[in-house]
Amino acid sequence: MQIGDWTLMPDFKTDKALVLSARKLGERSYIISLLTRENGRALGVHQKKIPPEMGTFVAVRWQARLAEQLGSFYLEEVCPFSIRFLDDRKRLACLASLCALLDDLLPERQAFPELYDEVFSFLDRLEQIDFMELYVQLEVSLLGAIGFGLDTSCCARGGDRNNLAYISPKTGRAVSLEKGRPYHNKLLPLPRFIWQKAPATDTDIRNGLRLTGFFLSTYALRHPLPKVREQLF
Repeated sequence: MQIGDWTLMPDFKTDKALVLSARKLGERSYIISLLTRENGRALGVHQKKIPPEMGTFVAVRWQARLAEQLGSFYLEEVCPFSIRFLDDRKRLACLASLCALLDDLLPERQAFPELYDEVFSFLDRLEQIDFMELYVQLEVSLLGAIGFGLDTSCCARGGDRNNLAYISPKTGRAVSLEKGRPYHNKLLPLPRFIWQKAPATDTDIRNGLRLTGFFLSTYALRHPLPKVREQLF
């Protein structure tokens, strides 16, 4: 997807973005949270009775007198991702969980272009059969973007690059099966598909969600994960 130019504020600019949330403000307006490529998570007032749905891809115009002001959004719907999955509870839960995490974790007006591209790549592939693997990988990328990346390059207790099986909950570093076996009750299972191209079982997916969920809730959010994420298990 080609992204517009919205790098200078407070000039009137346009961009394309993903709607993360909408909070009511008065009778006829909402504060909209968007994910943009060049400006990261951006907030603005949208003066409509009915806000855009979470997970909608929009063309947006932003305008304000000063850069530090909240400003106003003028939105035009491009692609409502959520409508595509109204009859698919798990895919819709993936979309809702992703939007909630991005809205909660990303600082305002700090660009994460690689993460933005990965988010839209995931949305384009959400209809694929391996969407849950892609979702877990996206949470791994989100952790890395905000400074809590997992280190799966080699074993933390010997440098072994093969047969990685665990992650330390304290350091986020991988541990091999041999080195981690005596401490397996204190370590988190590391599914192979996270660090090496490999098929994933349902158990692998659940272990992947527990792994990323632990680091998201313990170090990044410091509060419970979005309720909708529980529907992914």
